[in-house]
Amino acid sequence: MRSSFLLVALGLAACTRQPAEGLPPGVEIEDLPESEGWDVDFRTSAAGRPQLQVQTPYLARYAQDTAHVYLGPPTGGPSATPVSLRLFDDRGAARGSVRAPEVWLYDADGRVVAQGGVRATVADGGEVEAQRMTLVGQRIDARGRVRAVAPGEGGAQVQAARLTMEDGRIEAAGNVRASVTSGGGAQIEAAQLVTSPGGAFTASGGARVQIQGRAQATVRARTVSGSGGRYVAQGGVRVETSGGRTLEAGRVVWDEAAGRFSAPGAFSFDGPGARIRGVGLSATSDLSRYTFRRATGQIEVAE
Repeated sequence: MRSSFLLVALGLAACTRQPAEGLPPGVEIEDLPESEGWDVDFRTSAAGRPQLQVQTPYLARYAQDTAHVYLGPPTGGPSATPVSLRLFDDRGAARGSVRAPEVWLYDADGRVVAQGGVRATVADGGEVEAQRMTLVGQRIDARGRVRAVAPGEGGAQVQAARLTMEDGRIEAAGNVRASVTSGGGAQIEAAQLVTSPGGAFTASGGARVQIQGRAQATVRARTVSGSGGRYVAQGGVRVETSGGRTLEAGRVVWDEAAGRFSAPGAFSFDGPGARIRGVGLSATSDLSRYTFRRATGQIEVAE
């Protein structure tokens, strides 16, 4: 949906600035709005369908360079009343809202830019909080102490330095912390994270995933992916359980339904009274019981 924000602003009962008198030919006053409004509450519609609803303590329309509308406090300083926007799609259905101290509306591309403790919501219950946010269509780009909840049942909760949300998909980067509830649930730490509707995720850049549900284990790897209770860790994988047992391998799979870990390739297992190097391990959720296809080194098992 692309709203004609500038046309809306022109229709307001706002004060329009008159050309300054007494200036030499060719000299203009720059950076002043063409029109202004105070304590503005308006909404627009097309063919009987709502497009945009705005509540703001101050509105200023600028036509120089990139035409836009500014919403916020008149002086650009703090205001006790935040700007509130409600956005609608082409069918007139609510597609989200924005609440922030300052907002800029750009007519050319329908872009919404907000800053200063921004909170945005999307359809199906998704929400994002950040210091600065840009919205274009269904896409949200957030920066600065971002907190987000993915829309839909089983969606991830994410904290990161920067994040993009679009159609229920989240891409986050920078000291990412997240939790998912599907497939037994997991707590995630990583440099980058991608989540999809329903709780599927891929954590990369040195991931640490605490698997909940039946495993109660911590997995460290270059990349960990999870979907529907099946977790796949790849690259320098290390699995640690609360009983002091560890499993190291190039690739490890956890199956929540089966309640088992598997390492199809070479592995190294260490636990109380046991040290095994081999290939093809299958083990219970706490690594206390296991089988393997063959050994590749010394096996040490205490009776």
